[in-house]
Amino acid sequence: MIQTNVKTPIEYIIVAVPFHADAATHDDLARKVNEKLNSGCELFGAPFLSEEMMYQAMTKPIQQIS
Repeated sequence: MIQTNVKTPIEYIIVAVPFHADAATHDDLARKVNEKLNSGCELFGAPFLSEEMMYQAMTKPIQQIS
């Protein structure tokens, strides 16, 4: 038996919302991230931000048709 070291290809996604210093920013990001989680995505690291945006990186396996 020959084994190959084939890794599943993944889609890398960045969820982003405008950053404002209030709880609504966190709620908006959480809502969008939860939508992606429900569609099969997984979290990739912690949320991060810039001066204007708040982000969450996510991954999702790419379904291959054989």
